Amino acid sequence: MPQFRGGQMCKDYQINGLNWMLRAFQDNRNIVLADEMGLGKTIQTIALLDHLIKICKIRGPFLVIAPLSTLDHWKKVAEEWTYMNVVIYHDRLGQDGRAEIRN
Repeated sequence: MPQFRGGQMCKDYQINGLNWMLRAFQDNRNIVLADEMGLGKTIQTIALLDHLIKICKIRGPFLVIAPLSTLDHWKKVAEEWTYMNVVIYHDRLGQDGRAEIRN
């Protein structure tokens, strides 16, 4: 079972979702996560990206497209659970963050 920053761990059903996403990735299949709110789709997706970095040695960069209202939450969760460098492309301050991404 994967362990994340601060010793955090996914719940069993999130591990099942992560394994499903990993199988889809290995089979080169596109997927969509769409279940009830509050079941951890954000954590499962971040766990997938973390696995790709740590285990598969895929450096990225990775692009997460999400509603503007959830971007700060995605960034916060990714930084709490992993050591990934997370930058919001559509940041409120504008040019500094986007220039960093382009570099």
